[in-house]
Amino acid sequence: MRSEQVALPILRFIHQRSRLSPVLDRLLAPYNPFDPQLDVDPYPTYERLRERGPIWWHGRMHTWVVTSYERCEEVLRSPVASVDRGDLFDVVRPWSQLQPEHRATFTSSILLTDPPDHTRLRKLVSRAFTPRTVERLEPRIAEIAEELVTKAAASDEVDLFEAVYAPLPIYVIGELLGIPEHDWPRLKGWSDELAKVIDPVNAFDPAEMGRANAELFDALDDWIALRTAEPGDDLLSALLQVAVDDGSRLSREELRAMIAILMTAGHETTSGLLGNATVALEDHPDVRRRLAEDPDAAAPAVEELLRFDSPVQNTDRIALEPMEVGGQQVKAGQWLLLAIGAANRDPARFDRPDELDIDRPDQRPLSFGHGIHHCLGAALARREAAIVLPLVCRELPDHRVDVDRVEWKRSMTLRGPIRLPVVRT
Repeated sequence: MRSEQVALPILRFIHQRSRLSPVLDRLLAPYNPFDPQLDVDPYPTYERLRERGPIWWHGRMHTWVVTSYERCEEVLRSPVASVDRGDLFDVVRPWSQLQPEHRATFTSSILLTDPPDHTRLRKLVSRAFTPRTVERLEPRIAEIAEELVTKAAASDEVDLFEAVYAPLPIYVIGELLGIPEHDWPRLKGWSDELAKVIDPVNAFDPAEMGRANAELFDALDDWIALRTAEPGDDLLSALLQVAVDDGSRLSREELRAMIAILMTAGHETTSGLLGNATVALEDHPDVRRRLAEDPDAAAPAVEELLRFDSPVQNTDRIALEPMEVGGQQVKAGQWLLLAIGAANRDPARFDRPDELDIDRPDQRPLSFGHGIHHCLGAALARREAAIVLPLVCRELPDHRVDVDRVEWKRSMTLRGPIRLPVVRT
């Protein structure tokens, strides 16, 4: 069975959403993952879904829904659970309307590639994107964060997402890649457009997507020419030089895909982590104080905040061959929807899962994945959060989130505010 045979019913529902929204809850009962209320607070729904079992078949969506930590972890590390979506990009609108070279931005990416191609790509990127890369960036992350936060703190009212949490990850990615600083503001526009492709809730205009891809490709050609002539101590220079044991390097297509994913995934998940954390801290002034006063609290606080309100709420896989998950027989070609947000609050894995406890032992959330597809940028996102969140707590001690005016990202995959007003009290 080809993957699109089970994916098409889901995708048709998504793209008909504007016409079906009044009845979508009824059509997709018992679980509508496209419900806008889930953007605001998904956790009561997850609690209800767990009562159905750790994995269960959603007949209306033709997919398995997995809510337990153990079973999500099992699927994430399974060698027969695929991330490849090439078939969908070829046959399903609006993906199929993209030009082939623009589709390749996604289908050639490490995010949507299975072994052996994924193994080669991961090995290449891992040789370039090392722990030293993150360590080298820390002073610049702190410098950028301090500049943004200091400016925000001067206002009695400020949108913290727009002022700090949206630009910070983009600027860090620009610094990481060695992109000239005058190009950094353009990165967010491209990232916002490209993110629509990997989130099925948000429709996109193939023409606009093509324009964003073409602009990115033109800019990338300029950056490659610059770093080829003048290599620096940056990731783009390293990616241009790195080779695996057989001498192979990243192709131009693979390099384009890698930069696109770094921009999109690195920006979206980090800004979501920061925004979710700030909303959570509003109800936990004791944790705010510890973050402001105790440098050693930053790392465990970030880990617990990742678990408590994950920036990645759902991911998915397609079974390449029959597999057993939690006693259920999953057929080849069937889709599995992994509710990461639910797994991170699984009471079978975490004691008092709905409480924020930064002293919790053995946190290990699944927010950045698990197994061979574990997020390459996870360490960088954690360091950004560990630097900027204490800074916000120290520099804006009297600002409070105006919770009634927070606006949430419309997404099935990601979670985070897109408007985060804070007001000096």
